[in-house]
Amino acid sequence: MQRLIRSFNTLTDQLKETLQEQYPDGIDTTHIKTIPTAKGEMLRVIELRTPEAMYLIKINSESRAEIDEFLDQDESSGSAGDDGDDGDEDNGLEGTDDAGSDDSANDDVDDDGGADDDDADDGGGDDDDEDEE
Repeated sequence: MQRLIRSFNTLTDQLKETLQEQYPDGIDTTHIKTIPTAKGEMLRVIELRTPEAMYLIKINSESRAEIDEFLDQDESSGSAGDDGDDGDEDNGLEGTDDAGSDDSANDDVDDDGGADDDDADDGGGDDDDEDEE
């Protein structure tokens, strides 16, 4: 299976729909994984699986807010009989960084706007990933 790294703002509408299907209640810290890049940096991602590929969607404080807004908007427009207002619920996205353990100024994630969306498997040969078939 092909593994691709993407930014949320570069996803197609079809992939955004798939994201909504796979994370109907939003994303929280249990969905976020930290992976090493080919450059040895650490990258925070969520997985988005399709029959063709596994997309690793880059997560930082800005993209988490965009994803949260998208999932909330899609949920409220697609639910019959639900006004979309769940009280104080925020799908675990807002306030998860309030513990002081994460500051966007100290993030290891490059805020490059998705310009370097590379394949996670870049032919380096060092990937012992068992996901490939």
